[in-house]
Amino acid sequence: MPLSPSYAGDEMAASRASIMALLHRLQNGLSHPPIEIVHLPHSRWPLPKSPPNRNTLQVMVLDASFNPPTLAHLSLANTLPSCSNKKEETETMYTNDIPHYDAKLLLLSVRNADKALKPGDATHMQRLHMMEIFSRHVTHHNNIQHSQELPNLAIAIIDEPTFVGKSSILQTFFKNWFAATPHNPHYDIQLNFMLGFDTLERLIQPRYYGSQEQMLTSLRKFLSPGPEGDNSRVICARRASSSFSATFGHSSESTELALVQEFIASGRISIIDIEEDVRSYSSSEVRDTIRRLGLESREWRKLVPNDVATYIIRENLYSTDPYPETM
Repeated sequence: MPLSPSYAGDEMAASRASIMALLHRLQNGLSHPPIEIVHLPHSRWPLPKSPPNRNTLQVMVLDASFNPPTLAHLSLANTLPSCSNKKEETETMYTNDIPHYDAKLLLLSVRNADKALKPGDATHMQRLHMMEIFSRHVTHHNNIQHSQELPNLAIAIIDEPTFVGKSSILQTFFKNWFAATPHNPHYDIQLNFMLGFDTLERLIQPRYYGSQEQMLTSLRKFLSPGPEGDNSRVICARRASSSFSATFGHSSESTELALVQEFIASGRISIIDIEEDVRSYSSSEVRDTIRRLGLESREWRKLVPNDVATYIIRENLYSTDPYPETM
């Protein structure tokens, strides 16, 4: 049986042994499907406090390395559906309500397609601690009247490197959850993956799929409505100093993006603007700045939430050169 995740109000540090056990289960192929929930806001997640009068739950998924989580990640996590869905769909989904996601998920993969754990990186445990700290800044509504309302947010780990695979695993997880809780209302799930443009470029690289034909077949299942598809969406943040239009037109990457034009045209892949002052922030910039200037520098601290910075200093993260010169 899966171990019980921590619930809102629990100190994550107090559940360190439980988290280590979850990581062990996942990395040793004992989790079926290969996902473990580390933190839940309540036992009925993904259902919100007030279940919507719709057939589909909108779940935002922020899948990242969180090495460390930055203010750019936070801007993505706090993006509203009205910024990423077509107007008519948003009105259908959120009639007489402030647009919001029904549930949010911070997802950490223990096996990435091209990001193996490097010397000097935060461990999976440290990243999960930073994710818990980071989650305190994620909002339910970007609206002052709802600023104190806690988001319906969970934290999970998954053993799958690709977005296509993660989507399939998450859909299986949710179907199993609803089947195991017949007393709860049943909903279809639409997954809304939030990511940066560099990650989007990896998503649409044929080399990760074997061929261009296999890539398109996989993406069609990933991004098509159910029941044939996984009913997922991809919402991508525009690059800093980007020349991309809202439909990715007239860009230097137009050849690559032309391969997935069908998904862009249908709105299954869309691009959004996040705050200009955080658009260029990246985890690698945090790590590189600490290695160059040290933890005492203020340069890197402006890139992350204050309490994440405090954790980085306390854990002495990223201050060691992962590739020291040898004599």
